[in-house]
Amino acid sequence: MKTTLTLLLTAPLALLAACVTPNVAYNPRADFSAIKRVAVISFGGPQGDLAADLMTQSLLSHGADVVERQQLDSTMKEQSMSASGSFDPATAKQLGKLLGVDALFIGSVAESTPQSSYLVSGAQNPIVANVTQVSGGTVYSQGSVLGMPNAQILSTTANVALISRMVDVQTGSILWSASMSYEGFDITSAMSAITDAFISSMTPIWPGLYKAK
Repeated sequence: MKTTLTLLLTAPLALLAACVTPNVAYNPRADFSAIKRVAVISFGGPQGDLAADLMTQSLLSHGADVVERQQLDSTMKEQSMSASGSFDPATAKQLGKLLGVDALFIGSVAESTPQSSYLVSGAQNPIVANVTQVSGGTVYSQGSVLGMPNAQILSTTANVALISRMVDVQTGSILWSASMSYEGFDITSAMSAITDAFISSMTPIWPGLYKAK
């Protein structure tokens, strides 16, 4: 359906530069100094493997000792463990013993909306008319189209929301939990921003991490 919109186009760098922080909760009685090695389970939801890979990368960039995900997947397959059923205390403890880890990171992708681009004709900067209405991401201009007067390309940002938890393999207790939504130029950059923010939020409480330069 075509809907006439009046949109003030905003510079994309300004759109995505806003400081956004995750919602974080953690157990103040937990001894994070005892967490020496961790593993990241594939997140539930769309793009869950990508989210887990980026979480692993963010952990490594902050100095964490992380089990290689192929080793983790191989161990879970050998033990007939599925990602959805691996977090009860008994199974988490078994997985921790097999991998030699103290905690597991688990999570879910609550939203994963990719970026989109549209060719818009009859546009006059900075006002755009007769644009197909889109939901979700912010709309920004990528510039005019060569050889097509009064036409330009509009794009919407990707929208991602992640939820993650750190689970003690000995007790099954949640040590840390965080959630965050973010707009990025694509899903990978949005997820990376979230996972970096997640791990940065742990640097004050987890001595095994350091702030990335």
